[in-house]
Amino acid sequence: MSKYFTVFVRSFKPSAAGTNFMAEVVEEFKSLELNAPGVVTGTGYAQGFPGPVAVLSRLHEDASGIDSYHSAVMNSSDERKALVQKLSEKCTSTTFRISRLIKEGNYVGSNPPSCLVRNYIKVKRGYIDEAIEIMSSFIDNIPDDRTKPVLSESTTGRAGLLTLSIPYETFAAAEEGYARVRENSGTPMSKRLAEITEENMRVPTFILHSTIQPN
Repeated sequence: MSKYFTVFVRSFKPSAAGTNFMAEVVEEFKSLELNAPGVVTGTGYAQGFPGPVAVLSRLHEDASGIDSYHSAVMNSSDERKALVQKLSEKCTSTTFRISRLIKEGNYVGSNPPSCLVRNYIKVKRGYIDEAIEIMSSFIDNIPDDRTKPVLSESTTGRAGLLTLSIPYETFAAAEEGYARVRENSGTPMSKRLAEITEENMRVPTFILHSTIQPN
């Protein structure tokens, strides 16, 4: 039985940067009566967006959790609905995505993570299974004393979209992780992955709130 993520992305107007919108995003996350842990992340800049971006992700034990999520949203309080409307007025766009968990991650750090890096990888048509196999092998080969990313596959929106989500204790640690990936870019598996993918976008974000317990 597969676990699933629901992912809600808000792209804010540049003018929202001087307001308390990120605190309101966390407030909205907390206000939803739903037994599903999650994480709220934000960034002042993400490629392709005109202003700040906030991402609310929730983990569900199986696909039925998606139904529970929608039910909780539809039946939420008037106060919460008013907050959602207030946030929407500050946005240029909002998107919703569902992803299936492929490989669990493992966080290793002296302190709780402060940032989450997501790598969005678009796979060429017909190669999704091979790409998953290669990326799963990469994760399996990471030493147990280092953080291992979560691998998920989008089941809505653009076909063939994989996401690697990696928590780090600091942004400096995130850059060290990027350097390690670059060092292995010349391996046969890395070259093959480059051949069967169309693009790879890396988006670092701050962790604003989390109820997910590290493995």
